[in-house]
Amino acid sequence: MDETYQIENVPLFANLAWAQLDPLRKDAVRQLYNAGEVIFNHGDLPEYLYIVEDGVIDIVLPAKGEEIILATLEPGSFFGELSVFDNQPRTATARATADASLICIPLASIAALTNRSPTAARQFMSVIIHRLRTADELLARVQLKNINEVIDEQMTIGQKVADLVARFGGSWIFIISFCGFLLLWMGVNTAYFLRSPPDPFPYIFLNLILSCIAALQAPVIMMSQNRQAIKDRLQADQDFQINIKAEFAIQQIHRKLDELRSGLIHHRRNMEQERNG
Repeated sequence: MDETYQIENVPLFANLAWAQLDPLRKDAVRQLYNAGEVIFNHGDLPEYLYIVEDGVIDIVLPAKGEEIILATLEPGSFFGELSVFDNQPRTATARATADASLICIPLASIAALTNRSPTAARQFMSVIIHRLRTADELLARVQLKNINEVIDEQMTIGQKVADLVARFGGSWIFIISFCGFLLLWMGVNTAYFLRSPPDPFPYIFLNLILSCIAALQAPVIMMSQNRQAIKDRLQADQDFQINIKAEFAIQQIHRKLDELRSGLIHHRRNMEQERNG
């Protein structure tokens, strides 16, 4: 590949000698991708480490419903570095969101570099540690939307009235007040207080009032319950998405810690071999 792109400017290869990077320059290839084209899919076997020369790349995780965008990479960024240590299938999908040009470095060349150079191995480990710290900070700053607050802001006056009616109709205050009203009505409409009560026994007008209240109260309460069911479904969907993100983040953290541990052991072995040699 022509050497128009200086890979030493990438943080992953910073502070490495020119001679150490020369094999990588010779093995690297430039590949062009159109907008929407997939670079690799989740589960694919790794071949290259990628450097974004131009364009924008999204790293996404397939999930039920919408995809989870883990990162959006711009020129100068790199991705696919974890496979240098474990050579395991890809854990996410990389897709170009705009026409992109990528510098593709074979993983075998990078692995050979880290095996023969402890400095390169330390550099790789420091970059991965930095990404791990950045991921921890992002997780700490995650702000989740409160479904209750979002729905309350979008409520109409009719929905607010329905909630108030349902809340009041299901309280002891309503039961005690209504019982008191019934006793007062029956007491007033008896011959003991009035010779000609407006609604004598069997209180036909009271029955009409009760029927009207029941006929109006039932649909209002159903309106409130239906809206609460919608809120519960949205909350369940949000909990599901949060659980997926949290599970993936935990898996990524554990995987990176395992890789750092194995890399540290490998580095110590190389140092011991150098001392013994």
